[in-house]
Amino acid sequence: MSTLTIAILSFVIVAGATLLAGITLMRLWPALQRERFGGQGAAPAGATSILRWSDDPRSGWESTIEKIGRAVGGSEESAPTKYRRRLIWAGYYEPRAVVLFVGAKVALGGGLGGFYFLYSLVALQVVPFPRLLAVSLILGVIGFFLPDFWLRNRIKVRRREIVHALPDVLDLLMVCVEAGLGFDAAVARVAEQPSKRQSPLHKELLRMHLEVRAGRPRQETLRGLAERTGVEELKSIVGAFIQTEKLGTPLGKTLRVHADAARVQRRHRAEEQAHMAPLKMLVPTVFFLMPAFFLVTLAPSLLGLMKLLKALGQ
Repeated sequence: MSTLTIAILSFVIVAGATLLAGITLMRLWPALQRERFGGQGAAPAGATSILRWSDDPRSGWESTIEKIGRAVGGSEESAPTKYRRRLIWAGYYEPRAVVLFVGAKVALGGGLGGFYFLYSLVALQVVPFPRLLAVSLILGVIGFFLPDFWLRNRIKVRRREIVHALPDVLDLLMVCVEAGLGFDAAVARVAEQPSKRQSPLHKELLRMHLEVRAGRPRQETLRGLAERTGVEELKSIVGAFIQTEKLGTPLGKTLRVHADAARVQRRHRAEEQAHMAPLKMLVPTVFFLMPAFFLVTLAPSLLGLMKLLKALGQ
């Protein structure tokens, strides 16, 4: 076989493997989906409004978990209200999200406990039954409360993102209002920015704008915005907007005052975190760096002392 033939075959094999890997990544890896390579302003084909959702499960696992949740927690109407409120704070508005969450709690609890129980009975037959039962119950409780920890962290991260984006959004609203736009048009202008569509606050503003266009009163949409986020700063700003609309005072001045206050609060939060950084670094320094430091500095002296003591003993 000639050198040219080997080079051509090598090129074809490498090109085919690269193409196959690229197609696999485009289909399976969410961070490299095909829509990410399109224009920022282009919406995917067949995209629907964020006020609508589909009742069909997206996968077999989701269908199974939904069946478990309906068997345990009932329908969407009879599901616990506290879970519904917390899921809305986390950004999940679908009615069946509560059923999926309850089903995930039951599935994780029963799955962890049952898996360890069966594995111990089959593989580790020497484990005493009381210990086996206790460990299975502990793992079941841990699995049952894992979704609660995940949901709490999700709410905390989402609220932090909303609070961090609030000063910039208020500045943009102030600029739009002082430029002559109405409040609804300013909200639509800020919410429909292509580069900010993934921000939780911009999504909430877009939802509020669509609700106003659908015919819901503005005060109800503002209160709904505050309730969906659960952020105290946003609640106070929404109260000021409603009061401004009732009294007829200029909205631009209200936006300017709250934008300045939000920027000051963001700077104070950054300064507080900067002051807390040395205290947070103290624990890893003491437990990880100090032992290594003492080992490096004292090990030669200790080795020399041990040799001296051994020589004296002989």
